Amino acid sequence: MKRSTDVGFKLKNRDWSPVGADDFMKRVAAQVRGDRRQRSARGFGQFRRCQNEAPQGQYAHRDWFYWDTASVAAGAAFPQIVFFAVPQGAAGKNLNVTNLQGQGGQLPAGEVLTITSIRIEISNLTVPADFQNINNLVSVQFKVRNYPILQCTPEFLSPGFGAVTASAAQLGVAPAGTATVTSTSNGLPTQASVYNFAVPYVLGSLENFAVILNPETAFNMVAAAATNPLGVGTTIKVALEGVIDRLLAG
Repeated sequence: MKRSTDVGFKLKNRDWSPVGADDFMKRVAAQVRGDRRQRSARGFGQFRRCQNEAPQGQYAHRDWFYWDTASVAAGAAFPQIVFFAVPQGAAGKNLNVTNLQGQGGQLPAGEVLTITSIRIEISNLTVPADFQNINNLVSVQFKVRNYPILQCTPEFLSPGFGAVTASAAQLGVAPAGTATVTSTSNGLPTQASVYNFAVPYVLGSLENFAVILNPETAFNMVAAAATNPLGVGTTIKVALEGVIDRLLAG
């Protein structure tokens, strides 16, 4: 073994300064900060991004909607409709139909949705008789693990969005070339015109849920022939609105 004198000095003669635990941790913290605050290699003076910007255990927290859509044909018996049972990508469902991904019927893994309102939009093309039957004869249930969280009928859950159509009905025989007066606008609906939960409901990760429209009294949609106005069926969209916490991947 070589002695310290072989390199020209003795260790005991060096000017050593004591380092406590606090000083050591400060040096480590300063080094870590320096590693993370590297300047841009392109010379823009900004701190460049490093890996692991979404560390494990961190959540995104933002406004969110989950929606699903179903249609009923003219003249058909109005069926029981279970919304959110089929996810995006299955049975021809694209993003305009639903944005729920995963298994369907449950919130995706790593997500928690605090629901503040439920919206139901019924297509503006639906004839008045069908509107009335849907509002009067159909029940709405929001269920979690098959337990009813909310029960009502569709008119309680206005959408706060969509087009509004004002029209004048044709009376008598109109002159040739006359058309009924119709005005459609997407500017009138207000986002405040929705049912807001007094107590927001927290829907957990992988928790089973559904919004169910059920005809408590059976009825058929207005037919597409030999009626005035002609039936066109309907399209109904259900939206769950709230704040989502989504687990970020590292």
